[in-house]
Amino acid sequence: MAISDRQKEILNLIISLYAKERSPIGSKSLMESAGVSSATIRNEMKALEEAGLIEKPHTSAGRVPSVSGYKYYIENVLELNQINQSELFRVMSAFDGDFYRLSDLTERASVVLSDLTGLTSFVLNAPQREQAMTHFEIAQVDGHSAMSIYTLSTGEIRTNQFIIPRSMGENDLARLKEIISERFLGKQILDIHYSLRTEIPQILSQYFDSPGDVAKLLDVMFDGLFEDKLVTSGRAKLFEFAPEQALKHYKFFSDDKSMAQEIRQATEGDDLTSVKFDNHKALKNLTLISHKFVIPYRGLGTLALIGPIDLDYQKIMTTIDLVAKVLTLKLTDYYRYLDGNHYEMTQK
Repeated sequence: MAISDRQKEILNLIISLYAKERSPIGSKSLMESAGVSSATIRNEMKALEEAGLIEKPHTSAGRVPSVSGYKYYIENVLELNQINQSELFRVMSAFDGDFYRLSDLTERASVVLSDLTGLTSFVLNAPQREQAMTHFEIAQVDGHSAMSIYTLSTGEIRTNQFIIPRSMGENDLARLKEIISERFLGKQILDIHYSLRTEIPQILSQYFDSPGDVAKLLDVMFDGLFEDKLVTSGRAKLFEFAPEQALKHYKFFSDDKSMAQEIRQATEGDDLTSVKFDNHKALKNLTLISHKFVIPYRGLGTLALIGPIDLDYQKIMTTIDLVAKVLTLKLTDYYRYLDGNHYEMTQK
């Protein structure tokens, strides 16, 4: 769709004013900023309406942006604001402190993003399929239960507690840990998934009297290994700006697995930023904004927001970009500390 530069300017003004005033915008409201006559503005607004980029509410003479208008604006008109020093200081201050776990950083990012935008925020680590297992332990809790502890290449730590089968003793647990360490460490998650379904059952039958019990145990030990872990903040805000929809699709919005899959689907491809409208039936009349951030030397994570369609996109997308940049800075410090300690330990 091609529109003139003047029409782009007027569409930009309508969207900007509507984000502030939340009421239909008339031609007189645009005269001073556009620098042209009211008649010229009305003609351009008529052209924008015919193109489906703005629409007229039935009770008003003004115009409001349409979903197509927002989409065109984001793809062709929107320019991010220069980073405001006070906003930068505010975000940097929110990340002040020491972070010793990756989950602490992602949780902080989620809270900061939700607080700054007033929307529901989500954070995803690098895609699970792209990560590898770097460390594995079995820690016995008591005489009947133990815990599997494994670390992914981004530094994310996952744990699962399990009941020790009666057919297994301490030596069996030690042997199982040795097999897992030998076969899985340094391997990507997809390779581990394949190995669990192919060679591992054969190996278990060679070392254990009850290989079926051990195979079931492995399913528990690695439960969730192949799923992205979602960090979220402000989920209740969905019920504020989309109460009927949130109630209708409560199961979807409350299901981290479904939400993670939706965000992954929306961010497929090479674009660092994406905005999706009506991408899923549960997201009707909602927008999903996502922005990838760099996890130094380990891949790309994703920040995401869900909110109403009529947003101040310039402000929201400038904010998510800023949070992504600050998060990458903090991650750089985190991995420098992590890798430095690892180097020192390996030298001792």
